[in-house]
Amino acid sequence: MMTTTLATQPFNSILGLCGGTRNCIPQPGTSNKIDHLGYRQRPLFRFAYRNFGDHESLVTNQSVSAGTGPNGEVSGVRWWELRDPNGSPVIFQEGTYAPGLTDGVHRWMGSIAMNSLGDIALGYSASNTTVFPSVFYTARHPGDPPGQMTLGEGSIKDGTGSQTGSARWGDYTALVPDPTDDTTFWYIDEYVPTTSSIGWRLRIGAFNLAGGPTPTPSPTPTATPTATPTATPTATPTATPTATPRPTPTPRVRPTPHPRPTP
Repeated sequence: MMTTTLATQPFNSILGLCGGTRNCIPQPGTSNKIDHLGYRQRPLFRFAYRNFGDHESLVTNQSVSAGTGPNGEVSGVRWWELRDPNGSPVIFQEGTYAPGLTDGVHRWMGSIAMNSLGDIALGYSASNTTVFPSVFYTARHPGDPPGQMTLGEGSIKDGTGSQTGSARWGDYTALVPDPTDDTTFWYIDEYVPTTSSIGWRLRIGAFNLAGGPTPTPSPTPTATPTATPTATPTATPTATPTATPRPTPTPRVRPTPHPRPTP
């Protein structure tokens, strides 16, 4: 149970362009707007915990109003890192990630996590009237200036369609560290391949901020051929199984500045 109330820096949790509803984010070629999930004014999945030995950290985020961009109000992602949750809790750093103040693209519905190095990564959806709903991410290293996502923006999937039916969108996106190396991040979100009423698909991508290789699934061996008998007393040799690698997950991108079209 939370027993301490922590004062945050000022921010606006209500996106005015929603008009009091949850259908807020515009898309290309349709008047249908999709869910911002900011009206509930609550953190989004996950409230991620790490114990680094010398300190404990929790990171969380929520969709907010970031201010006025080139075409009016724009959404951003507010994020926090809390420390010492079992002692004297404190907000160690906080910030709003909102390149939309410059490019007019809404970023929202995020998921945040930390790896064993103390890197913080943030995955989220992005859209406006000229950019189809897409799956983007950003990140920072532990020694970077506090409250800033410093490593630019990467794309796991550039959207190619709009959702014209339901307004529901990406409520349970997830960003998780890979348990095998605890440095690679995996992000799971949705997108729409072609404009349709209900045609969304799941996209899963990995990125590694340390510059190391991203994970490749273990190869699956082919079936071992059986020996073929001949007229001679010696059977033919048994064929050696050949590893058939599964497709490497895509994309394999590191966060670099990702220019978006100017509306």
